[in-house]
Amino acid sequence: MKLQRVNAFLKTVPRYHPNGDDTQVTVKCPFCGDSTKSDHGHFSIKVDVNAGEPMWYKCFRADCEVKGVLTTRVLDMLGCKDPDTLIELDNYNKTINVNTDRDFVEKRGRSYQIVNVIRSDNQSKLEYLNQRLGIKFTPDVLRHFKIQLSLYSFLDINYIHSLPFSQHRCDLLDEYAICFLSMYEDYMICRDITKKLLTGYRYTIYRTAGKPRPNDMKLYAIPTELDLLDPNPAEINVAEGTFSVIGAYLHCDGIGHSARNNIWLANCGSEYEKTILHVVKQYGLVDVIIHIWSDSEIGIEKYEKLYNRIHKRMNILGMYIHYNTKKEDFGYAAEDIKIRTVQIDG
Repeated sequence: MKLQRVNAFLKTVPRYHPNGDDTQVTVKCPFCGDSTKSDHGHFSIKVDVNAGEPMWYKCFRADCEVKGVLTTRVLDMLGCKDPDTLIELDNYNKTINVNTDRDFVEKRGRSYQIVNVIRSDNQSKLEYLNQRLGIKFTPDVLRHFKIQLSLYSFLDINYIHSLPFSQHRCDLLDEYAICFLSMYEDYMICRDITKKLLTGYRYTIYRTAGKPRPNDMKLYAIPTELDLLDPNPAEINVAEGTFSVIGAYLHCDGIGHSARNNIWLANCGSEYEKTILHVVKQYGLVDVIIHIWSDSEIGIEKYEKLYNRIHKRMNILGMYIHYNTKKEDFGYAAEDIKIRTVQIDG
């Protein structure tokens, strides 16, 4: 169902464009002002909803990503001043089920600052990154990849005063781990870089604020800009760990960061199936190409079973499994990567 007055108004908003099946429209984002380098909007609104279902919105610009339920306040921000249109939306919102797809609303999380001052106490971490991935990580590059060298610097700059673990354990994380801010910024994925795992664990999932929830997605995502109006399908790239997905993104040219309309994710303990289904639902994707940057010990049979479980829930135009024949994964410099690709045939 569609709200007639609301949909008629949205057609007047700058950069209005419907998607192929008219279930969603994109317009100029009222929160961030949208991109100045493009003539189309990134603010997507679901306009064809089931009875009782909220009208979700989300901005797909990497530096905005605001999301939530379309309310009269947001409609006013878009420029609607017609009282009948505002009343139509207000009356409909009184009927919606607030529990419908509730996780989607809660994924907004907080917006945190990444600050890396290169000092003697984190120089060894920076050298580890530079050597491991084969590029020079400047503070700006670290910020782009949402990498934080010092846990305590992150907590200080963002005024976070409570600790989810003991002081001693947090001290160890600050000294021996490199932290990656998760997709929704509600977790830090802390990777111990010492040979003896002096923190006690290779990975520690650190909750940045609030209490953990059973359905939390602790994914790491490299910030990219997804264009829903691009005629090319979205390409979902998934690896097991943070280093592996960054290495694949940096060094696999044509498939990596120079390719268009890509999403780059690390499971960080989740399953491939859960990660892929989550991002398809989160972004409202229909046509997708899937790239899995696999660890070397995982056989192709696992991915064939994965394809059989998920292909009816989306239109998979291609599924490719990439192996690094020189190392156990892709978390290395370019000279340590040689790609072998296997295509999964549906």
